[in-house]
Amino acid sequence: MDIVENSQSDVKQMVNMKKRFFLFGLGILLLIFALIGGMIGLQAKKVYAGALKIQPLLEKAQGNFTSQDLPALRSTLAEINDQIGSVKNSYSPLSQLKFIPFGGKYITDGQHLLTAVAAGVEASEILVDAVEPYADVLGFQGSGSFTGGTAEDRVIAILGTLDKVAPKLDDMSEKLKIVDGELAQIDENRYNFTFKEKNIAEQAKKAKEVVHALTVGISDARPAIEVLPKIAGMDGEKKYMVLFHNDGELRGTGGFMTAYGILRVDKGKVAAEKSSDIYDLDGKFKERLQPPGPIKKYLKVPYWYLRDMNYSPDFKQNMDLFYSYYKNIKGEPKIDGIIGVDTNFLVSLLKILGPTDVPGFGRFSAENDPRCNCPQVVYQLELIADRPVATVLENRKGSLGPMMREIIFKAYAAPKPWWDDLLRAFGDDISAKHIVFYFMDENLQSIAEKLNIAGKIDNTGEDYLMVVDSNFGGAKSNLFIKEDVSQEMTIGNDGTITKKLTVTYTNTAPASNCNLEAGQLCLNATVPDVTRVYVPLGSKLVEAIGFDDQVEVKEDSGKTVLEGFVRISPQSSTKTIYTYTLPWKSSQAPKNFLIQKQVGKENPHYKIELPDRVEEFDLSSDKNFSVNR
Repeated sequence: MDIVENSQSDVKQMVNMKKRFFLFGLGILLLIFALIGGMIGLQAKKVYAGALKIQPLLEKAQGNFTSQDLPALRSTLAEINDQIGSVKNSYSPLSQLKFIPFGGKYITDGQHLLTAVAAGVEASEILVDAVEPYADVLGFQGSGSFTGGTAEDRVIAILGTLDKVAPKLDDMSEKLKIVDGELAQIDENRYNFTFKEKNIAEQAKKAKEVVHALTVGISDARPAIEVLPKIAGMDGEKKYMVLFHNDGELRGTGGFMTAYGILRVDKGKVAAEKSSDIYDLDGKFKERLQPPGPIKKYLKVPYWYLRDMNYSPDFKQNMDLFYSYYKNIKGEPKIDGIIGVDTNFLVSLLKILGPTDVPGFGRFSAENDPRCNCPQVVYQLELIADRPVATVLENRKGSLGPMMREIIFKAYAAPKPWWDDLLRAFGDDISAKHIVFYFMDENLQSIAEKLNIAGKIDNTGEDYLMVVDSNFGGAKSNLFIKEDVSQEMTIGNDGTITKKLTVTYTNTAPASNCNLEAGQLCLNATVPDVTRVYVPLGSKLVEAIGFDDQVEVKEDSGKTVLEGFVRISPQSSTKTIYTYTLPWKSSQAPKNFLIQKQVGKENPHYKIELPDRVEEFDLSSDKNFSVNR
């Protein structure tokens, strides 16, 4: 009995001893962790305090650039560099602990972020070094040799500096690639919390997208900058046709091609040479071509005229066809390219330049005209071109050339503060596809396509969407039609991806009196709208609802096309619904989704359901999404 009791006592003592050793060991371990934690905490506090000083400096640098003050920007970049060095020194002890579970990934993220910011500053310094010798020419404050002259002189001087600035873009591009690569290694989903009323994950994602777009943009812009002097006639005169798209009567690209003009560009100097009604050009066109089915059916024309050769939503396809016939028309000038513009561009310029008098045609402005609740220039052009009159008027749509001359003159005479606004308006309208370019030179055309300024359907093999509308005989009703697009998505048990696309058209205005005898301007009427939805090649139509005719499934430009027809009446809404399946199962589906905007269309409202989120926006330019499945 004593032996048993002694044995039990020994066991208890051993257990208690093990407990004491365990608790002692645990205490030591906790103490070590506490000491390490304290050290990390103190060091992290230093890092945090230093990092906080970088943010206002970045905002200051942005302000310097916005105000075009290069000396101040250079000084601020030096401050940022010093602060980054200080933060790196504080961060160095922490970087040795990146192996720690859970916390290590955040330390690694910090290293990536510091490297990215440092490379970004270096890219900015390269830009300052490249621009500063020509600061005064390019509109920045800083040293330089350009001391004055007209806006025309300034444009010519800028064109002369591009060959010197362009090589620096390669160095800048390499630094931006480092920024892009470092940020790509940070998982922003780890930071899904709010700081100072901003969601850090969302801000990080936006920063990634901006940097990536800038990296790609700088790389793509390099060849464009090299060829811009050639486009501007620095090595010899160039002539470009300006095709005026009336986006109130929407077509595949831009709108009805109502008029055209010829611009002559010689060593950076621009002059408007001639302009004419598109019907005058068609009068010289003797070919008798069979039109596409919808044009024949709804426009009720026997032949395919030049004025209707923008049926495709791909501007290059249209201009390939248009130019193949134009170049053989006798008496028309030889051209080096075609620039498509719509009324939005005219409105953008007149907002900056103010009311403009055009001899023989009156005054034009961007102010709202209550007769159409649209810009006065739009109404006035329609009044000149389309209002029924009792007498025959020559070249009623020939106002484009005189208007171009006046606008060019006012732009060159504009005060210096307006130049940035004009360049910004030009850039915005290119991005929004209110201006598109086509070149006969294959190298220039290739660059235009790469920069996405050629109005071309993207040949991506990723998920894709483009909604295209064509107004075949419904007056200028697109001035009053608002478009809303929503897309829902379901994934079946077998991985099949089904999308339900709803397009709603709302005509907000009353009908015009379109009786010819009334002699009034016919702007708004029922629109016979041929609607085409471009989706990935191999997609299958499941159901189509809300159409006035059977929806046909076709192929075009490497895409499956769902083509239907609807009538959109004044002061009413028309809803169409497409249900279709994608050609991939969910596990093999692409990780990107591209939505392209139709050339010339106003910004339709979109609501898109993605696997991990819902995106809602006005489609002002092509939009690319990363898709997390």
